[in-house]
Amino acid sequence: MMKRAGWALGLATAMAATACGGTVTSVAGNDGGSSPGSDGGPGSDGPHGPFCPASPPAAAAACQPIGLECEYGTDPNAQCNQLFLCDPSGTWQEMTSGGICLPPDAAAACPATYASVPTSKQCSPDQLQCDYPQGTCFCTTNHGGPTGTQNPTWGCVPTPPGCPSTRPHLGDACSQPNLDCNYGACSGGIDVVCKGGFWQEQRVPCPV
Repeated sequence: MMKRAGWALGLATAMAATACGGTVTSVAGNDGGSSPGSDGGPGSDGPHGPFCPASPPAAAAACQPIGLECEYGTDPNAQCNQLFLCDPSGTWQEMTSGGICLPPDAAAACPATYASVPTSKQCSPDQLQCDYPQGTCFCTTNHGGPTGTQNPTWGCVPTPPGCPSTRPHLGDACSQPNLDCNYGACSGGIDVVCKGGFWQEQRVPCPV
């Protein structure tokens, strides 16, 4: 099956977005793993790519190119940040994030390091996502397989080699054409690819 991580977006569909946060924590430290990339990440709102405004644009303002998505917010979980779409009319539309954001204190349940995450062990709260320099870990009932588990369990996805150590915003500038970085798209995360000088979300095949 093809799973859309984050938003199921239609270019003709525009809805009011609600920014939310607290579902994810970015955990500092280096306990081994992939080397971080140099392009932007969600710890800040920049640097945005050549077409994304530095701050959230006004709805109906002119934009280019058609189909460009620009993300704003500091939550590593894309579903908890604002997203603006350059729609077919060439104007910005504010899109709903569509995600379920947990209370800010939920992040306290993230293990201190990537190496200490008890993979396959039960966890809570459901849908908690924890970002580390070495990879992204999810507490969920579905890690991308054909069937889920009755109770949430931990699963981790290493940061792909050459990719930023934290997920870049959609619309952030990038310099390596066609670099594909999967941050757990089949577990509730997102897959992004560098095209046209900026990061774009893309669909990925997940186990069925």
